[in-house]
Amino acid sequence: MSAPGTSTGTPIVEPTGAERRREQRFEVNLNGDLGVDGEIMAVTIGDLSGSGAMLVLDRPPEEGTIADLWIAGYGDLEIKVMFSGDGLCGVMFTHPAEHRDRLLKWLTQQMAEGQARERRAAP
Repeated sequence: MSAPGTSTGTPIVEPTGAERRREQRFEVNLNGDLGVDGEIMAVTIGDLSGSGAMLVLDRPPEEGTIADLWIAGYGDLEIKVMFSGDGLCGVMFTHPAEHRDRLLKWLTQQMAEGQARERRAAP
């Protein structure tokens, strides 16, 4: 039995991890809180896109958990934990279409303000 391929016999390579993401992820260092079953946990948001984020926290919730993510300076988003590992979890926004445009506009503004501060602080 041969590996699946194209009509020319070239093997089909399925994208994995970051390659299969539809949206650009921006590396960030933002503070937030994660609300899970009445418990509030401090998180650091390590990357962010219009449809999800990577959270760094001491005790990540289990895969499949539905929770509320509060991003300092932005507000609340309902999330679903898609991956949970040692000290981090990958989350998907449950209603990305409701937030994508405003979130990306806010994020772009935050990044521009950060770059302007860095230029002003440079000798």
